[in-house]
Amino acid sequence: MYLRIFLNLILIYILSVCQVSFIAALPLGMSYFNLILVAIIFILTLSGFRLSLWWALGAGFLLDIYSFFPFGVYLISLFFTVLLANFLLANFFTDRSLYSSIALTFFSTLFYSLLFFLLAFLFSFPEIKISTLAGKEFWLALGYQSFFNLLFVFLLFYIVNFASKRLKPVFLDRPSNKF
Repeated sequence: MYLRIFLNLILIYILSVCQVSFIAALPLGMSYFNLILVAIIFILTLSGFRLSLWWALGAGFLLDIYSFFPFGVYLISLFFTVLLANFLLANFFTDRSLYSSIALTFFSTLFYSLLFFLLAFLFSFPEIKISTLAGKEFWLALGYQSFFNLLFVFLLFYIVNFASKRLKPVFLDRPSNKF
């Protein structure tokens, strides 16, 4: 049990450092990719709510340490995003198919970005204005983040599906022609 906790802490730290140092420096909109959010959503899908909540709290804390935003913006955003994703997974996306994973990631990305912006605005970060929400830069960044998050989920889904049978590539079965 202690080894599992230790390994999760190490993985949270590694992904947080990759998010802050490597992914943030990528060119052409790839810097908007949110590895932490995608990892947390996949953990929610595969392992359940409890572990994904711990990941959200741990990664949110580490990202807040490395961030120039007010402390708690990442932590609160990831926490409430996991709550919403768990609600959606339990009530609307009951299967673990590719379509469910993509829809869950899309709605989680949208909710996370809007909540992050709202919290940064409410904590009165001086460079953030409410008019930024109407600007094309915000929506372009959201589009890039959604695109790269969904692309990564698509690839990760098939990698995990190849290694495990816990996920299904489609949610509809073909009707059999046998009578």
